[in-house]
Amino acid sequence: VGAAAGAAPAGSAATERRSAAGREQRVYIRIGAQREQPAVLASLKKLLASHPGPLPTLLFYERERRTVALSDELRVKPSPELTGSVERLLGEGSIRVK
Repeated sequence: VGAAAGAAPAGSAATERRSAAGREQRVYIRIGAQREQPAVLASLKKLLASHPGPLPTLLFYERERRTVALSDELRVKPSPELTGSVERLLGEGSIRVK
């Protein structure tokens, strides 16, 4: 009777979001202890919201060594612009797509 609900057809965006290991890619952002400030985190939230896309976003807080998955509203589309903006805010190497 057709594809199962939620199944992604071949060649769809869902298929393209899979990494070589077959797992969905994610955007990881590292928050250094010195950058755990309300103003910086508010800027990051605005920045992520301005780059909507399909990939889940996870924050890694270095001081607490804890990872937090953000809501679906803050899924992003990785781009050089997003990477540059996050690195200007949080430091070089603070964003990765895996």
